[in-house]
Amino acid sequence: MKRTIGLLTLALYSSAQAATLDGVKTYLGGKLARQVVGTQALTKAADAYYALAKRAKFEYRVLAKNPATRAAVQQARAGWSAASPAYEDIEGIVAGVEQLSQFDVILDAGTSGTEGGEDVVPFDLKLPNGITLPKPGNLFGVNEGTLWGTVKAFGSGVSFDMNGNGKMDFGDQLPDANVLKAAAAELHAQTLRLQAAAKAWRPTREDVFGALVGNVPTVGPVFFEDWKSSPFVLGQASTRKDFVVISRMADLRGNVSSWQAMYAGLSADVKGKNAGLDGQITAGLNELASFVGKLVSREQTRRYSPEQAEALQREAQNRATVITGRITQAAALLGVKAQ
Repeated sequence: MKRTIGLLTLALYSSAQAATLDGVKTYLGGKLARQVVGTQALTKAADAYYALAKRAKFEYRVLAKNPATRAAVQQARAGWSAASPAYEDIEGIVAGVEQLSQFDVILDAGTSGTEGGEDVVPFDLKLPNGITLPKPGNLFGVNEGTLWGTVKAFGSGVSFDMNGNGKMDFGDQLPDANVLKAAAAELHAQTLRLQAAAKAWRPTREDVFGALVGNVPTVGPVFFEDWKSSPFVLGQASTRKDFVVISRMADLRGNVSSWQAMYAGLSADVKGKNAGLDGQITAGLNELASFVGKLVSREQTRRYSPEQAEALQREAQNRATVITGRITQAAALLGVKAQ
């Protein structure tokens, strides 16, 4: 009888654990649903733009005279601008979980074949005109470079006053319709594949601790390094082709949100072992979120100098290092090997 009660207690404990970590999965699913809405809108607008270009026989100077052109590109940009932040809100989970991590390379972190490195994307992009772009880079980046003209090979070479203000601003040129149609469709398709993989994923403590230990330390060497070389710090002196439409501080804010969601699934168990440590981790993540949130807010009215950005990077990374150490300690307390 005692053995039966013990097994029942263990089963109930395991069930409670699964339910707690299911909150991480619910968070992931909700953000992915938003991402799908964005990529779907992007694809619809890209198809409309392609149809207009085809009607103009891909003569982009002719296309520029069509009143419907501006709306199609603006709608495509709006779709991308909705999908990208939704992904940043879950990147910490996707990049950190082994069975999902390949999607981070495909969608947001992978490099092109010409850039090389460990994270070259595993796909080629076949355009409607029969041309294939081998290993073009991650899909959010390809779409950004196409829609805002930061990658010359993805553009038409024809200037276009996109917001109708009577002057040429950043991004004021027409995208290549073939590249945009293919890139948008592939981004949407891969988002749906990620959504299916996320539904199949059964989160474990090892997954969540591993994702946190792997991602929190990227505050400085990834997000701040990208930010320091972007127009949000360097202005027109920046030569970046990606992460130029949305600030990397906004992206980091989204990532920190995913770290908070992940740790929320572990908090009760850590608290049961060491309430003080749990409080320190929760407070550390909350303070990091507040720190980054203030930077995002201030960016709306000012630009930080490279020297200021460097100092802010050091402070943020110090915070991240402390948090990572405490999360590693918590994993050890629970007998979890975090890698």
